[in-house]
Amino acid sequence: MYIFIISITITLLGIAAIQQILLPLLARHAMGDVPSSLLWLFNQFYVRFFHHVQAFGKDTVPRVVFPGKLIVVCKHQSPIDPLLVQSQCKFKIRWLMAREYMIPSLDLVWKYGEIIPVARDGQDSAGLRSALRHLRNDGVIGIFPEGGIKQPREAIHPFAEGVGAMIAHSKAPVLLATVDGTPMNDEMDDAMFERSHSKVRFIELIHFPEDATKSEITKGLRERLSKATGWPLVE
Repeated sequence: MYIFIISITITLLGIAAIQQILLPLLARHAMGDVPSSLLWLFNQFYVRFFHHVQAFGKDTVPRVVFPGKLIVVCKHQSPIDPLLVQSQCKFKIRWLMAREYMIPSLDLVWKYGEIIPVARDGQDSAGLRSALRHLRNDGVIGIFPEGGIKQPREAIHPFAEGVGAMIAHSKAPVLLATVDGTPMNDEMDDAMFERSHSKVRFIELIHFPEDATKSEITKGLRERLSKATGWPLVE
């Protein structure tokens, strides 16, 4: 009887320690809140086991949980790109994501990742307003500037019109990134389980001049991506 009581007590103390100490420590280490930090931890195992992810240029990435307003601009290669990039950042990135990629089986990820759904045609002003509001509150936004996965993948396609405008309007610094070696399947539910040897490369943390126009910003980002990857600019 005493052994049973001691076992229950130890179990309860262990659960309390996890809830009151370990989980808050994890949240302070990454993402800022417990549900998001647990998803972040699960994602670490996922991207390493399924995609053998390698990261380059990590010294460019702010190593804090709350870096202030920031826009992550990443060349889009695969539906799993947000998971690959997020795995290398301690801060939560609220991605702008096409609605059709947000499959119901990953609703928990969309919810706690606070993903902002948008329409691919660029006519979704509600998504843009949500992103700008988040930036005003010193949050981090993630954008795939080409508006989707374009073919050929190894080329820098034209950017969606709102990308340069958001950066110019918010005056937020830009963390420029690209990915490679990702799953070739364009469907989220298939790409999730297609093994790969993916690479994430952080190219530069850019502070554009206060008076930079949206066109100048867009041109500068595309040229930087082309130079870093060796991929041609496609008009």
